[in-house]
Amino acid sequence: MTGAVEAPITILLPVHGRAELLEAALDSVLAQTNPAWRLRIADDGSDATTRTWLARWLERHALHHDVRWLRRPRNLGLFANLNAAIAAEPVDWWLLLCSDDLLLPTAVDTLASLRRRWPEARLILSTFASIGPGGEARPADSAAHHDRLSPATALIPPERFVPALLELGSLNGNLTGMAFHSGLWRQAGPFRADWRHAADWEWLMRAGERDAVLLNRTPIARVRTHPAQLSNANRLSGHDTREVAAVVGQLRRHPLLRAEPRRHRWAAHVMQFHLWNLLKQLRRGQTAGLGSRVRAIQHAAGLMQTVGALVAWLPERWRRHRDGTSR
Repeated sequence: MTGAVEAPITILLPVHGRAELLEAALDSVLAQTNPAWRLRIADDGSDATTRTWLARWLERHALHHDVRWLRRPRNLGLFANLNAAIAAEPVDWWLLLCSDDLLLPTAVDTLASLRRRWPEARLILSTFASIGPGGEARPADSAAHHDRLSPATALIPPERFVPALLELGSLNGNLTGMAFHSGLWRQAGPFRADWRHAADWEWLMRAGERDAVLLNRTPIARVRTHPAQLSNANRLSGHDTREVAAVVGQLRRHPLLRAEPRRHRWAAHVMQFHLWNLLKQLRRGQTAGLGSRVRAIQHAAGLMQTVGALVAWLPERWRRHRDGTSR
């Protein structure tokens, strides 16, 4: 399964600090069994330590590989940084890799094979392996949701994919491993640059309503869960609730879900996780942004419906807490 395709895939690595994790992420790119890749490091105004580390890494490797360092003089934010990098270079295919995650050595090879077998696909989502802060294995966060959508690699048409974004959430919950054709990105429009948390989920809705999405059940990456990841900061600031509520509201009203009677229940189930987090923060005396977050939940799914979903989920929440898998 080695052997390049005509258009190499361009790996896009957004960076903002975290120099201690970068080496593992970059080494995973260098370890690809298929050499048909390019690397663009989109540095979103990193600190001096990270810039110094990157400069030294590039001195060692840039002469031997197609690598470019895209430096921003100031921090744009994750999704604005991605938009700027994608818009600046006319390449066919992009593969996103977050700086705290790792590609499996066969990632480029797997994607090349998928593109040959399904040339009509312009967006590929892959099941991933999960790791903890030190690289230890964790239960695969995406596998259970992907199992419900398709147990085997398959094209998922819009009428199945878009409802799944509400029933099962954002499916991947992260950017790493998302591969897409630049033409689809232009047609669907860029990521929402003013968002911090759910812009990938919102973009999947716009992209998935256009074309069938290829769900790849062969993992191509290891995704790391750790205390410093961006989603934890978004949870504390409340950005996750407001943005998730906006996506849930759009999906609940989406034309492809108008005939789906379960859409209101699905919406309430998604939002009950955010209501639970809000209650935990209230218990700690954290009240900042309370009103706007409650209003977001009400707009997305209805407050009483979300309370009902939270109560219904309590036995499962207790089971996960007892087993040490609670979120």
